[in-house]
Amino acid sequence: MGRKPDPAKPHYGGGSASPKTARRAQPSPVFLGTALFVLGFVSLFTGHIVTDADWSRIRSRWRSNQVRNTEPIDIWKSRYSNLYYGCSGRSPKLRSAVPENSSTGYLLIATSGGLNQQRIGITDAVVVAWILNATLVVPELDHRSFWKDDSEFSDIFDTDWFISYLSKDVTVVKRIPYEVMISMDKLPWTMRAPRKSMPEFYIDEVLPILMRRRALQLTKFDYRLTNDLDEELQKLRCRVNFHALRFKKPIQTLGKKLVRRLRVMSSRYVAIHLRFEPDMLAFSGCYYGGGEKERKELAEIRKRWDTLPVRL
Repeated sequence: MGRKPDPAKPHYGGGSASPKTARRAQPSPVFLGTALFVLGFVSLFTGHIVTDADWSRIRSRWRSNQVRNTEPIDIWKSRYSNLYYGCSGRSPKLRSAVPENSSTGYLLIATSGGLNQQRIGITDAVVVAWILNATLVVPELDHRSFWKDDSEFSDIFDTDWFISYLSKDVTVVKRIPYEVMISMDKLPWTMRAPRKSMPEFYIDEVLPILMRRRALQLTKFDYRLTNDLDEELQKLRCRVNFHALRFKKPIQTLGKKLVRRLRVMSSRYVAIHLRFEPDMLAFSGCYYGGGEKERKELAEIRKRWDTLPVRL
């Protein structure tokens, strides 16, 4: 009869290996932990290597495509230039100019600032006159700003051309007729529109006074009309700016002479307006190294603006 196994001792069945040998076959916890740590550590770096390799490959492919698709840069021309065209043409849907004797009254404009600001004011004045169904009096240029320029509209621009070119859009006259002036009970009303005013402001606030007084002057007229206008009115702005405002012959002649001189040196040139003028220097609030004399002169000019410190 066989002997029963001792319950106090472990029994290893299915082979003849001794208990000692079986214990050696089991992996040590320390070994397992070390192996897992090494595998994890290697996989950590291996993952980054794979990711970086993929990124590098994608980047190289992208750069290769960019090089193939890049054309030489030429600042003097564009492959899209033939797609651009003038868009100031008058639409037949736009209301025609209202005759002088049927208009809502005479709109006078006093521009403000340098010539560029005055140009913007003149452009906007034509659009406002169209909105109001008014007769526009040739705008009055600014004689009071820093430059103290006493030039009149007719000294700089071709007045007759201005009137005739805009005749389909707005009726323009050189002055209020004498018989109208003597028939008016009061002098033209003067007012100032807020900056970037919407067309509704002119309809609601300006038109009633214009119709009541027959003549109204908008003062310091620079940037007094919003840029957010109907497309046809934007085209009207362009017609004024690029076609109706034409320099007098002597100015055109001088300008062409300067251009010819520049083209003698090179067929291409860049014109830069530095705006390095006393009022701009004063308004900038900067010091340009001119010593106490500069500080005093610019401080005197800064007195024009309440929001600027006189001395810096």
